[in-house]
Amino acid sequence: MLDHAPSATASLLLDLYQSLRQLQLAEPADLAGLGLAPERPLTLEARIPVAWLLRLWQLAAERGAPADIGLLLGQRRGLGTRGPVANLAAMSATIGEALDLFSRHSPVMSECENLRVEREAERVRIAFLFTAPLADHPPACEYSLSSALCWGRQMSGVRLLPLRVGFRHAPLAAQASYRRVLGCPVRFSEPLDYIEMTAADLQLPLIGGNDYLKSLLQQRVSDMQAQLPSHHSLRQRVLQLIELGLIDGAFSVEAVARRLGTSRQTLHRHLCTEGCSFSGLLAEVRREHALRRLRQADCRVELLSRELGFAEPSAFYKAFKGWFGVSPKAYRQTPQGG
Repeated sequence: MLDHAPSATASLLLDLYQSLRQLQLAEPADLAGLGLAPERPLTLEARIPVAWLLRLWQLAAERGAPADIGLLLGQRRGLGTRGPVANLAAMSATIGEALDLFSRHSPVMSECENLRVEREAERVRIAFLFTAPLADHPPACEYSLSSALCWGRQMSGVRLLPLRVGFRHAPLAAQASYRRVLGCPVRFSEPLDYIEMTAADLQLPLIGGNDYLKSLLQQRVSDMQAQLPSHHSLRQRVLQLIELGLIDGAFSVEAVARRLGTSRQTLHRHLCTEGCSFSGLLAEVRREHALRRLRQADCRVELLSRELGFAEPSAFYKAFKGWFGVSPKAYRQTPQGG
């Protein structure tokens, strides 16, 4: 099991809770159930487990939340519960600069969300790279993309209309719901979650651009990022990069070393000092991902083998049996895999 429970800023929890509360899909007892005492309210910068966010989503679903709840709540993001990264981005001069700051500091907001901005000619693709446990919760992923669009519209004062939006999952609601919120064509079962915009959109000025306040917040956010456990442990950073690499196909030791700005040999040497190896960490991520996906009814083993980067399904079958002593099919018939 991956040994570092990913965290997020409390601003995400407070914003989500308040939005769900307005729709009567959350209640004070939910926060109490997470161990939060009313007399000791969270600050926006506090760290909370990402699992707490998923618990609120789960409770909302049990109370009859609509299928497009993630899309709808993303459009209700409040100014009062913006976290440190969103406030930093709001001080930028342009949409493009704000995206760069989100991309650089996204782990401060949530260690399960990463942004990658890909520029090509007149188009820009903003790739949202979700890792466990958030990656397996489509409403939460839709919430993140809808929130990003909402923030862009708030910060620029312009009703931004993407060229296209893509989701990894199948549609959760009618196409009309997606078009009403996002204002563009939407594709499903894509390799990545993404928003595509014109390159010109990145030049749009932000209403609250302020270089002085941005420099102050930049230092604060950088300090917060330096305190994250994943920032200090090479093992945790490599685990995260492997998981992200499984999304875009860049999970080899060479690709991970390149993203860390080091050589393959140096990476091996430093991992050895932490008592682990790259091959062992790759197997660890693959095992965790395989178990999560096999618990999902719509998971096809052939597709899963490709998701995990195996050249052939037979190689995945062999690896899985080596990890757990049974085949993927046999595992799904056990109580743990059901």
